[in-house]
Amino acid sequence: MVDITLVELHLDGAEFTANAPGSGTGEETETESADGGGPPLGLFAIVALVVLTLVAVAAKKLGGGDDETDH
Repeated sequence: MVDITLVELHLDGAEFTANAPGSGTGEETETESADGGGPPLGLFAIVALVVLTLVAVAAKKLGGGDDETDH
């Protein structure tokens, strides 16, 4: 038989802790204040989606005029 390994994971001496931001450990760290105060990612995603939608609508109206012909 053939022994095929797609993923092999070695965790020798690995330590797993629950000190990720927002994990609820109760410790306040400076990582929250080190974000830089930029706009949130969700706001950026919504603005990008609106801009892309407007560009798609404008491109369809300006470039797709071949289907609507007046006789």
